[in-house]
Amino acid sequence: MGTPTLGDDMTAVPEDSACAAGTDRGASLPVRAADLWPGASVTGGRATEVRARPGEPCPAVPAPEPDCGLPVFAWSSSTNEELLGWTGADRVLSGFAGARVAASSDAGKGSLSVGYVSLRFRQGDSRLAVTRAHLEDAMRRCGGGRSGTLGGVTGFVASQESLVGADPVRTLLVTESDRVVWVALDGGAWSATSTERAVRVTLERLRTS
Repeated sequence: MGTPTLGDDMTAVPEDSACAAGTDRGASLPVRAADLWPGASVTGGRATEVRARPGEPCPAVPAPEPDCGLPVFAWSSSTNEELLGWTGADRVLSGFAGARVAASSDAGKGSLSVGYVSLRFRQGDSRLAVTRAHLEDAMRRCGGGRSGTLGGVTGFVASQESLVGADPVRTLLVTESDRVVWVALDGGAWSATSTERAVRVTLERLRTS
């Protein structure tokens, strides 16, 4: 894999180091609110990508101990660059998309958001299985994680505290041959149909991004 080249709609991430190259995906968001919730009022969206530089592996660091009081990915405060170090992935893509679908005095009841983290590995890299085991352990310990389905997709599911409303965040971890993808659904306006569409579209976009 060559060193990534910035396009017109990408800007360099200031935290770039010798071992990784980061970009803010800017206008080329892999997951867009308009695709998840057609007709809804978009409230935000962003995505950041970090790739390992060929021949410059990021220093290996221990996997962080989950902090069950921290409602973020894997219950840790790892940055994308730190994720490269402790997972061994060669690319990390993370972001979110949000929309408002109903007028309400409670923002949590009228909002929907999807957060995601995609960790891509080289084919056959044994560190993918190690990373999955670590993430599943954190989900089990902190969010009641178990094998299950979300939006009709089978994976490892758990729940987290929401930062915007009373409804819990529903999370799904899906493992494929070359990547581990985590999807989090927040907000209080979900239906079975919107859940299924959001999970399906998010995974489809991340597979091709």
